[in-house]
Amino acid sequence: MSRLMASPVTLQQIADKAGVSRMTVSRALRNAPEVAASTRRRIQALADALGYSPDPLIQRLTSHLAHAHRRNEGQVIAWINSYKERRPRKGQIPFVSIYRGAAARAQKLGFQLEEFWLGEPGMTGRKLSRILYQRGIECLILPPVETGVGHLTMDWDKFSPVAVGYSMVVPRLHRVGSHHLHGTREAIRQLYRRGYRRIGLCISKDANLRLDHACLEAMTYYQFRTPKKYWVKTLVQEKFSDEVTLRWLKKEQPDSIISHYEWLPETLARGGYRVPEDVAVAFLNLDYSKPGVTGIDQRYAIIGETASDLVIGQHYRNEKGIPATPHTVMIEGRWVDGSTVLRKAVKV
Repeated sequence: MSRLMASPVTLQQIADKAGVSRMTVSRALRNAPEVAASTRRRIQALADALGYSPDPLIQRLTSHLAHAHRRNEGQVIAWINSYKERRPRKGQIPFVSIYRGAAARAQKLGFQLEEFWLGEPGMTGRKLSRILYQRGIECLILPPVETGVGHLTMDWDKFSPVAVGYSMVVPRLHRVGSHHLHGTREAIRQLYRRGYRRIGLCISKDANLRLDHACLEAMTYYQFRTPKKYWVKTLVQEKFSDEVTLRWLKKEQPDSIISHYEWLPETLARGGYRVPEDVAVAFLNLDYSKPGVTGIDQRYAIIGETASDLVIGQHYRNEKGIPATPHTVMIEGRWVDGSTVLRKAVKV
């Protein structure tokens, strides 16, 4: 004998149980800031306990209508720039590429990206929150901070935020960034296939921290899997020094170096080393101002596109505030052959 399925729980039933209006329930389930946070949590817990499940067809229709309306309004996504300078310098290519990718994707989806600079006189996170809220801007993209790691205090419950990269550590938000562990391991694999064995890592202390030690972990794993005679002590510098770098090179004698320092070949040349004949160099972040070098293309534009996808998705689902379980989307970089690594296998 077949069992009859129970009737779905309605918003009105939840409202009756909670002692509030149906509209309040609807807003609470959409995380609307007009409803107090404590009330939202109480209603959401009650809905879960009752087994409430929204109708996906109605959700899709609502999202479609909202999207069509917002396309006409030119909905804004705020790009929160925390750099010391408002306009990125030539060396800040990732910042520019991520921005362009995010802007292009936002425009395709009916939104526009607008930059807000935290370096404005008197600007704070709280003040920016008020400005954005008064303008009806709910979507935020937080690109990487310029140096070190960052934190920002805003009225998060009013916004749908997404961080780019790993340097924004407080609060813990949904984020998209490069898959640095994969990228470094891919660089090691490519060098190994070409016959290199004494592979060294030269990185700044700041980059190591901002990348959550991913590059160092990849190198440690490589050394774990290879004979000790091939081990090269990793060079982590507080501030780059030609003297320290060349002294390390002479002592460790790597046949190849993985690094993010774009000027490393010039430093090696001043020490009498030819690149790639004497030592190969693979870059962790290809510098697009120097075409032809070898390394990992981090695909910054795709990272920007994904950031827009994530924040717009949150917006349509009306997900606001600091997530209980932050999600991280990692974009895999790709190896690009160039002139700073020999393409043929070398003798070891």
